[in-house]
Amino acid sequence: MQAINAIFDGNNFRPIDPIPVKGKYEVIITFIKSIDTKEKKRQRILKHFGTWDNEDIKAIEEIVQERAKFSLNRDKI
Repeated sequence: MQAINAIFDGNNFRPIDPIPVKGKYEVIITFIKSIDTKEKKRQRILKHFGTWDNEDIKAIEEIVQERAKFSLNRDKI
């Protein structure tokens, strides 16, 4: 028995790993976990909306500004 990873898009399976066999095979399909869509990610973030106070927001803004400055004047790789 061999196993590969794949993504199910609701209709079809798309292998992530190379398929290690040829011909017809009986398979066992196991659904491991749901993949977050953009909407699910947005909902997960929004449930925390309003939980940060002004001090938290200021700290986050400082981090974002610091990281933006970090990439300035860097040569593209």
